[in-house]
Amino acid sequence: MKRIKTAKQLTFTYFSIVAFAIIAFHFSMFESLIEDIEMIYAENRMLKDKNTAIRLLEGSDLTHVSVPPFSEAYVGKENLPSGIIIDSNMTDNKPFELDEGSDTYFEMFAMRSKFILNGEQKDLYLIHYDEIYETSEEQMFETQSTQLLLSLLLLAVSLWVVMRISDRLTKPLARLSASLGERSPTNISAIELPDGAATREIHQLVERLNSYQNQISALIERERAFNRYASHELRTPLMVMKGAVTLLGKSDSKVFLERQRLRMNQACQEMEDYITTLLSLTRDEDLSLTPNRTVEVSELEGICQTHSGYLAGKSVSVNVIYDGHMITKLPIPTLHILVGNLLKNALSCTDEGSVNIVVSDNTISVVDTGCGLSGKPGGESYGLGLMIVRDICEKYRCEFTLSDNAGAGCTSKVVFPV
Repeated sequence: MKRIKTAKQLTFTYFSIVAFAIIAFHFSMFESLIEDIEMIYAENRMLKDKNTAIRLLEGSDLTHVSVPPFSEAYVGKENLPSGIIIDSNMTDNKPFELDEGSDTYFEMFAMRSKFILNGEQKDLYLIHYDEIYETSEEQMFETQSTQLLLSLLLLAVSLWVVMRISDRLTKPLARLSASLGERSPTNISAIELPDGAATREIHQLVERLNSYQNQISALIERERAFNRYASHELRTPLMVMKGAVTLLGKSDSKVFLERQRLRMNQACQEMEDYITTLLSLTRDEDLSLTPNRTVEVSELEGICQTHSGYLAGKSVSVNVIYDGHMITKLPIPTLHILVGNLLKNALSCTDEGSVNIVVSDNTISVVDTGCGLSGKPGGESYGLGLMIVRDICEKYRCEFTLSDNAGAGCTSKVVFPV
């Protein structure tokens, strides 16, 4: 398995590469500068010495003259000293370093020029050597060595600073990693910022981790709520079915059997609606793909008829007041569970009077004349029914409120998104 490097190791590696590149570039530039200066100096000096040599050679038969203090002039290539080898590709009036095969230990330059001597065109060769320049070049290299040492010292200080900065930037990540490694799999509490987390990226990382943790917590809570709701809400229709099955063997009356069949069918439908709704609460769905539908009066009247058993022994009237258009994304089973739970809670808290389901534009309100919020232990907590309502509203982005009426009773309201 390939070994993964730490941030410090990567920082040191990258810094070393950059430092080596800077030093190499510095030396190459310095070497190029020395050569350019040397070539410019030699060219200007030799052009001046060429004119002097031509004046010395005019009217004479000399083939060699000295041009003090640094140049020697020769007429014709055949008169050059035996140890000097000229580059065959040299250009007139341009200085060239002597060929490596030349018998000399010094860095010498040669330049060829055309001139007229005694009426004939001749080749003039200048050999140039400046000892002082060689000494100056050595001094420049010595000076450059001092600068190199200073540069290396500066690079060492820079590396120390970079490593300190790297350590400060990576230490919070290391602490965060260690903290996450010590957490148990069941620990879904908020992750705390590590000490020294001064950068925005560390804060954003912890925020994203906590957000992801909250999503996991919400998913776990939905699964727990499903088990809690299922065990509670499905018990009632199961008891109805069990009671109906027991009563079937006690009478042969068609009317009695039909009534028990209707009770069983209603209980089965209620169980199916609960299972469909509770399963939908545990899933993440794209609501933009869910089509809108219009809620009719008959659908709400059917919900009232389904829960008419809660009116037994009570002088309570249930009315549906349709005063607007209701458009929603809630599926039919989910809407039945939502309105049914609001209706059951209202009926359980109302012994006499009325319970009205009022429909206005994108709003359903269940208004009762019961005991109000203060008449029940735990304030507005009426049991698991309202918890299911809240979960449905949260998923479908509805607003749910529960408040006391001015006179008697309370009003539960659900506002659907437009």
